[in-house]
Parts: sequence; structure tokens; C-alpha cells
Amino acid sequence: MGTRKKVHAFVRVKPTDDFAHEMIKYGDDNKSIDIHLKKDLQRGVVNNKQTDWSFKLDGVLHNASQDLVYETVAKDVVAQALDGYNGTIMCYGQTGAGKTYTMTGATENYKHRGILPRALQQGETNRIIASHTMNKNSSRSHCIFTIYVEAHSRTLSDEKYITSKINLVDLAGSERLGKSGSEGRVLKEATYINKSLSFLEQAIIALGDQKRDHIPFRQCKLTHALKDSLGGNCNMVLLTNIYGEAAQLEETLSSLRFASRMKLVTTEPAINEKYDAERMVKNLEKELVLLKQELAIHDSLANRTLVNYDPMDEIQIAEINSQVRRYLEGTLDEIDIINLRQIQEVFSQFRVVLSQQEQEVESTLRRKYTLIDKNDFAAISAVQKAGLVDVDGHLVGESDGQGFGLGVIPYSTKPGKKSKSKKMFKEQLRPSTPPPKPVAFEDFKNERGSEINRIFKENKSILNERRKRASETTQRINAIKREMDMTKEALNFQKSLREKQGEYENKGLMIIDEEEFLMILKLKDLKKQYRAEYQDLRDLRAEIQYCQHLVDQCRHRLLTEFDIWYNESFFIPEDMQVSLKPASGIRPGMVPISRLVALGEDDQDKFSQLQQMMLPEGPDSISFYNAKVKTEQKRNYLKTMMGLQQGHRK
Repeated sequence: MGTRKKVHAFVRVKPTDDFAHEMIKYGDDNKSIDIHLKKDLQRGVVNNKQTDWSFKLDGVLHNASQDLVYETVAKDVVAQALDGYNGTIMCYGQTGAGKTYTMTGATENYKHRGILPRALQQGETNRIIASHTMNKNSSRSHCIFTIYVEAHSRTLSDEKYITSKINLVDLAGSERLGKSGSEGRVLKEATYINKSLSFLEQAIIALGDQKRDHIPFRQCKLTHALKDSLGGNCNMVLLTNIYGEAAQLEETLSSLRFASRMKLVTTEPAINEKYDAERMVKNLEKELVLLKQELAIHDSLANRTLVNYDPMDEIQIAEINSQVRRYLEGTLDEIDIINLRQIQEVFSQFRVVLSQQEQEVESTLRRKYTLIDKNDFAAISAVQKAGLVDVDGHLVGESDGQGFGLGVIPYSTKPGKKSKSKKMFKEQLRPSTPPPKPVAFEDFKNERGSEINRIFKENKSILNERRKRASETTQRINAIKREMDMTKEALNFQKSLREKQGEYENKGLMIIDEEEFLMILKLKDLKKQYRAEYQDLRDLRAEIQYCQHLVDQCRHRLLTEFDIWYNESFFIPEDMQVSLKPASGIRPGMVPISRLVALGEDDQDKFSQLQQMMLPEGPDSISFYNAKVKTEQKRNYLKTMMGLQQGHRK
């Protein structure tokens, strides 16, 4: 990037017979202009209205010829455009002050031609003109002439070239409606012209303010079209045209204020370098041919005449695969290295052989062993009872820790071999008061539920790892998406720029520059990465869903087993626990605690025993009470059976 520089501002005064010498004075350096207004005596002797102004510019052109104006204002800008710098020359001022004459000039005499060259005269015929009191041929529109420059080297091998453009801006004149006497359509046009110039001035003020972040370029078409010129990467020159008459002094002040504000704007000119894609391809092809020739000479000097650098065919790849297999089997001592392609293919075939061997090993293991699904608790229980364990103390088919499952019970806790901790737990006396459930749950996880708790932790760890990978993949996808959007935006801008500058075709093919070509390749690679990452994310989400199901299943199993163990250990009477042993017909956890407690001694049994103890003192009443008890039992039995039948019907 180039260094920042300020906009150059010049003033050209229109020659007139009624020049206000008392009010307008020039500096000795021809770079300053002073304006003096007489005090308005109607406002009184004492008033604070400003009467003197001084403007410091880059040059004041008074009674200057068209040649001098071009030499002073436009020559350097055009010269630097040939070196690759963009340039803008803009004429601003009051209606009739000489903007169009300065930019275009007159056609009667060659020396009266303006900045704009003859070739652009045709574009001038499309402008609409109208007549009013300020100017008989006033241009009623802003006009921007753009000259595109493209410079190539005379050396055909040089693919780098420079481009630039010169904007020649002839703004419509600012005018006071009262002085111009405009009516009808001309009045409406003048309103729109003044409005667009007002927006232009607002943009200039914003550019001159260092604290402003937003520049209102989109307020009108004029400011939007000049966006690249105002504060952009071009050399910019403003030529302000003013009247020298006293009657137009207010408009002159307004134009000079605009020029002063424009001098505060800075630009950053830079050379526009591009690369010719067609020339670049041709140069690379030539370089490739030369390198192959040099390589052939080197191989000839090194007695390597049989070396081939073309891509390998299927027969050559099969031969390398055979060499790799013989090398691994030990029948071939070494593989001769020929060239880089052969080295790369050797490593590729090593990968192929390794993959095939892994598949063969897995197939052999599947034929030799029976793999057990860790979700199948019945199969795990059957294998545990059969004692099918390996030398490491694990059942055949136990997971290596990379997959999902509910796990298997270690050899140390196999049925028939009670652990030392369990013996100590059984030998302990039951406490009179059941411990709190949180405390009992920790004991349960360390003793009877240790295996289920271990499986639960493993599956939860796998779930967290998959979630972390999914989060990282999502972040990568978002980063790729942002980079794709930025690349698309840059590509669209480059395409629109190419369309504006003109598209070039060769043999029916569109020619694009290297920058656009590299962006297309980059966008293609980003799309490929995006699809691959998105597929990985979909697979991870499926794994997370499956793993979450296993974690929930483990959690439910752990809590269920704990409830059964807690009830058996602290609430079921000791004399009733005999019926809950594995050999009995009642399975643990299937009978409610309230029913098991009812099998013991309740209040009715205690009352019957008390009757048997007290009734012998009155032997005549024993038969009566026995009959009464049997009648009550029969009534309770019938009532219970009727309740059960009604419950079944419901």
C-alpha cells in the first residue's frame, strides 16, 4: 500500500470585466485568496458578523489558459495513471463559473480544448442542457468520464501488468433558485442537483473528521459513484470554479469553503498490479519443458536413462505392490529407489497392505471367538456362569475401551468366588436404623454396584469425549463458513470489477486474472472441507445419541439395583431374606416391601397369641372366641377375594 496524501485543491477564477478588486485579493505565492465583505450598515454600527476570510489552497489560477490549467491540475495525475495509480479530477462550483469549459473546453479552437481528450467528445452529446439567467447552456446533470488504462510489458514472458482508471468529474452547478429564475422542470432539476451536492458536502465533512467511523456514501448515486475517489486509493484533485464579481460573492465563499474541507480529506494511492492468467500458464508450461530437459540431461550424465517421470499406470502400481509384499515377507532385501513418484507410491502401497492385514486379523478373530453384545445382559450372565474368560481375566468380546457398551463383570467378582470386601460386609451386623440413602449409595457403588458404576462412568466419559469432538467440529464448520462467505464476497466483487472493466475472451473461453482464479480454487477447497466436516458432525451426532441412550440405561440400572439392595439390606426382616435367595422362587426386587413385612408378625397375630395366653383362665369362653376368630378370618378372606376380583375387572 502507498503512503497517505491529502487531496489537492485548486481555484480557477472566471475572467470578468466587473472584477471585485476591493473584495477579492490573491496572495503573492498564488496559493491563497482573501475575501472581504463590507459591513451591512443597516444592522447598526456594532455587529459581530464576519467580514474577512482567508483560504489557503494548492494554487490559484487567475486569467489562466487551458494549457496552464492542464499542466497544473491534470498532467501529474495522468502521468501517474500510466504507472498504475488511479486518479480523479473533479470540477466543482457555481453555475456558469466555467466547470464544463475547464473539463471539456470549446471546439472552435484547439487551444481552447479542456482536460477531457477529443475521444470523449461523443459522450458529451448525451448530456441534457437547459437555459436560465445564470448560464444559457447550463449542464443539468453530473457527468463522470472514466478512462481505463491497461499497460502490458513488451516482453511476452512477463505475465504481470498494471491497470488504472482516471475519473473526470464535471459536477452540475450549484445555484440559488432566486438568482437563476428557474421554473417548472428546470426548477425541479435544480432542487435535485442542490440536494445531491449537499450530500456530497456531508460526505466530505465526514471524511475530514478523524473521529467519524461511518461515511454516508449511500445517500445518493453521486456519492456512491465517487466512493472509490473520495478517501480511496487514488490521486484526487479538486478544481473549484468561482466568479470574481461582487454580486456572486456569497456563492464564491460557499465554493471556497468546500475546497478547504476537501483539503482535509486524505487518500492512499496504490499501484494496481495484476497477472495475466494466460501468460502465466504459458510461462509455466515453458518452465516445465525446460525443467524436464534439464532433468533428462542430469539423468543421462548420472547413467539413469531408464527413469520415467510420467504418472504410473496400473501395471507399474501392481509391480510396486508386489515388491512391498515381498519386502515384508523377507524374500526381497530392499526396494530400489528410482524417483519421487515411485517413493510416494511405495508408501501408498504400504498403507494398502497394512489395511488388508488389519481386515484379515479382524476376520480371523470373528471366526475364532464369539463376540458378545454388551447390551445383552442374559448372554453376559450365561458366559459368566460358564467361566469363559481369557488369560487377562476378562470375558471374550470385552470392549477395548473405544466402543460403547454396558460392560462385563471382572473375573474377581465371578459367581462362586466371593470377594473379601463382600465377606466383610456380610459379617457386619445390620444397623438398628437404616443409613441415609446418599451414604448407602456411595457404599453400594463401591461394593455390589461397583461394576455397573464403572460401566456408567466409562460410557459417560465416551459421551463427553464425543460431545467435545462435536463442539470442535462445529467451530471448524463455522470458521469454514465464514471464510467461504468472505471468499464469495471477494469473488463477486472481482467479477463485478471485471465486468465493469470489460471481459476478454480467447477462443470462446473467458479470461480471468490470477487473483480471481486463485479465489475460485480456494472456494472449491473450502466447500470440500465444509462437506467433509459436516459429514463428520452428522456421524458424531449419531454416536452421541446412541451413547446418551446407553448412559441413561446405565443410570436407570444403577438406581434400580441400588433400590433393591437398599430394601433387602435394611428393610426386609432377616427371617424373610431366606425366601429371596437365588435358589428360591421369589426374585429380588419383585415383591413390594409392604407385602414382605406383612408376612411377619403383625398386630393381629400378637392379639391372637394374647388371647391364647389369657383365655385358659375362662375355659368356657375358648370355643366362643375360636369360632368368632374363624368367622372374622373367613369374612376377611371373602372381602379380600372380592376386592381382587374387582381389581382384575377394572
